[in-house]
Amino acid sequence: MMTRRSFLTKTVVGGTALLATGVFGWRFLSARKRPFACPLVLSTFCDEEIVRKIGLRYMALVPSESTRASLLQHLSAEIDDDRPDSSDLAGIAGEIELKAEQDFRSEKILVINNWIISRTEARQCALLALS
Repeated sequence: MMTRRSFLTKTVVGGTALLATGVFGWRFLSARKRPFACPLVLSTFCDEEIVRKIGLRYMALVPSESTRASLLQHLSAEIDDDRPDSSDLAGIAGEIELKAEQDFRSEKILVINNWIISRTEARQCALLALS
């Protein structure tokens, strides 16, 4: 026989598990599957909807970078072309993250929707917004 207390406990635990799974799926797996379109650090603070809004705002601010081709060109610039396996998505994600860190060091930053982000992260958000 299920009591009210056990029902509420199971409901809260189950809901929390579902929520955690969804958050984990977006924040950690997306960056590995879509390294060009998922800013790793930013996605730990924001959900996908906020990241897309940042991307739309960036494209409005920089219309010359509002196409998939131009965003990919900028994001893939300076990534190691000698990579033996271009399907190494985790490696590509790491290199893009290093590029974002370099943007912060060289003060290539933007404030979009009250978020302070690197230009690389802004481009990743825009690419996600286009997908």
